[in-house]
Amino acid sequence: MSKQSKKIFLILTGGTCILNDQGHILAVQSAEDIDDWLAQMPELNILADIEPIFISGEDDLITPATWQKVAKEISEKSSEADGFVVISKIDQLINTSLALSFTLQNFKKTIVLTSSQVSGTDFLNKKEVINNLKNKYGGLSLRSNLINAIQIAQQPLPSPAIIFGTRLIPATKAIADMASDANVFSSIDNDYWGKVDFGINVKSDLKYNTRVIKKYDDLLADILVIEDIPGVPWQFDKKTISSYQGLFVKISSYQALEKSKQNQIAKWKLSTVLYNYHLTSSVKGVVNISNCTKNTAIIKTMWALSQKLKNKNFENIMNQNIIGEFLN
Repeated sequence: MSKQSKKIFLILTGGTCILNDQGHILAVQSAEDIDDWLAQMPELNILADIEPIFISGEDDLITPATWQKVAKEISEKSSEADGFVVISKIDQLINTSLALSFTLQNFKKTIVLTSSQVSGTDFLNKKEVINNLKNKYGGLSLRSNLINAIQIAQQPLPSPAIIFGTRLIPATKAIADMASDANVFSSIDNDYWGKVDFGINVKSDLKYNTRVIKKYDDLLADILVIEDIPGVPWQFDKKTISSYQGLFVKISSYQALEKSKQNQIAKWKLSTVLYNYHLTSSVKGVVNISNCTKNTAIIKTMWALSQKLKNKNFENIMNQNIIGEFLN
């Protein structure tokens, strides 16, 4: 390895399933597994000086506490690093990227996130699933995703982004897209920061801000998330409601939130966000937001509530475009 190799910290939180030369799945369950796992991908050390950091194993649950640990490691290693690659479970990839976006605002080092096509070692016994992925995509995608991620981490990006398949997507625009085959994720407004096509092509006109870095330690607000179905009543007892710090409701695009549910919200006295991407509701006494992805709205709600703001300040901050989350 040349002395000019850039230092990339590889942070592992799950999503580490790869196929070895014998076609068996390997995954990182503990820090002791990392050397054998990395040995399956020697090309990574040709691309950069890789330093792995273990946060959680393949079968561990990813929680807001996990995101806080990742943010803390990135913050502490920022002076040593040229960039960061975070591997997360595929079902938490968007949320992890958004959590880092809100807790490390205006961060100056590139943070790229990626994953394997599958998460959890229960797939070890599902040979038909693995064979289907091998036949369809040639593997579990992590090897190629990591090669791309490590190269992208050595380039500047405005904020955390996801690289999966051929698409580089800003965290605030990423949505699950199961119809897109190997890419898995797409941009809600079809705006990509880059694409992989005979090389990695990152846009040259990305907008960077020069604002001061803001770091937030807390993202542990526990919120109740409801996907409202018109005509179906909410059935939550008082004890359940009292265990939450806030309420997030995705409302229907076709019907206003029923008056009975509005009355329940008023009675519960929780900081409440009503969300629909296309439609801004007009319910009083709550925060009504639209024009951002649902995942972004949920993680922003958790972040804002963690700041222990008074109701008016909570509403104000939810309506501010903090990390470019509101789309044009």
